[in-house]
Amino acid sequence: MVFLWVKDFYPQISWISQIEICSICEIFDSFVMLWQTLSLPWQTAVSLAWESYCAGSLPIGAVIVAEDARIVAQGRNSIHETESASPLQGSRLAHAEMNALVALSRSGIAAERCTLYSTMEPCVMCMGAIRMMRIGAVHFAGYDPFGGGAYLVGTPAYQTFGPLPVTPFENETLADLLLVLMVEAMLRTGRSSWVDFVGTAVPQTNPIIELGQQLFTTGELWQLAQQTMLTEAMLTWLEKRLIC
Repeated sequence: MVFLWVKDFYPQISWISQIEICSICEIFDSFVMLWQTLSLPWQTAVSLAWESYCAGSLPIGAVIVAEDARIVAQGRNSIHETESASPLQGSRLAHAEMNALVALSRSGIAAERCTLYSTMEPCVMCMGAIRMMRIGAVHFAGYDPFGGGAYLVGTPAYQTFGPLPVTPFENETLADLLLVLMVEAMLRTGRSSWVDFVGTAVPQTNPIIELGQQLFTTGELWQLAQQTMLTEAMLTWLEKRLIC
């Protein structure tokens, strides 16, 4: 059944052979279980991150959840776009968390009782906005070695507003896959500071960084993005590449 699903969904991708499809099928069941263990906020945030990548921006998604577990706002990175629905599109302000916060500010819902979920550790700018909005808590899937700002919650200026729990999501596999996406996307921008960072961030051999570099060189991941592959299927394919 999984074989037929993959074959029917990707008939237009000529470079995926039957052998590769069978390989995807072999790990599909185990990864579906991983996907199904994710709560709706995490599934939504990851889907937004993939949507951002497909649109040419950085793969980061964020959702804001009310105390009754409803998703009341969401946003995705749109820094390289001019025709998206993101309120801050095309500017350096258009981070996933910022777009989600703008959406929340227009909803009339009290931010103090909300929790923000992001696929990556919020940067310094986003942490400042989160603090000023009085968001109640923050969860993120993976650390940002380039510009993460979670450390700020321990500084006196942030403490004046009261405690702000900031918690990393303990799912190493998901964090690794999201980092692969980020590395490939950073290289694809051609921005010199990001390209240099990817090349020097991890001195020792790192399979996650290396896979991101490889996928940028081959263009495989970008080709999948142009085929509007479902988020679950993309992560399955990416996990297969990481473990093989």
